[in-house]
Amino acid sequence: MSELSPELEVKLIEPPMTTIDLLRHGEVATPALFSAPDNEPLGMSGWKQLTLATQHAEWDVVYSSPTRRCHDFARLLAQRLNAPFIPDPRLCELNFGAWIGLSQQEIFERDPELLQQYYLQPRRFKAPDGESMEAFMYRVDAIWQEILVNHTGKRVLILTHAAVMRVILSKALDLLYQKALRFEMGHAQFTRLRVYPDGEISLLGHGLSHIGTK
Repeated sequence: MSELSPELEVKLIEPPMTTIDLLRHGEVATPALFSAPDNEPLGMSGWKQLTLATQHAEWDVVYSSPTRRCHDFARLLAQRLNAPFIPDPRLCELNFGAWIGLSQQEIFERDPELLQQYYLQPRRFKAPDGESMEAFMYRVDAIWQEILVNHTGKRVLILTHAAVMRVILSKALDLLYQKALRFEMGHAQFTRLRVYPDGEISLLGHGLSHIGTK
């Protein structure tokens, strides 16, 4: 059998892979809060942290929680990259209700057993006047699935909160949410996920202070 001429050779094209970077917001203006209000801004250190973390990377689309500590920086970053900017309320932090604006010590003094439940039995947790963990996980999973479908082959940044990142990690890696609590979530640190054409997802890095373009 004769060999095919170069003109007739079929070039195999690798299916596109999707890179998704989860980024926690920087430090806020009021330190030591267990859960900051939606209008709490980044502090000067938080702006610096995010600026340094993102200065060498590029993304095709930027998603953000609409809270100030995420939205303010993400909007400017998307403008710099000339990338679509998509704020979505489903990327907001778990609504801790009456605990918002308090320190962990203040919460412990008020509701020690409930605070313990948050760490030991998170799926059953609901803060006073807050959102249930089940409702929170449902809304985060909904936006996560949309991102997977709508941005195949792209580089996606999601600037959000620690608990949101843990829900996404638990879904992506098929973990119980309680086990995802073992992941430390530092301010302005990345988690990078690679989504393959068959739907499999790999964890490429966690707790990264900066990332490259690939």
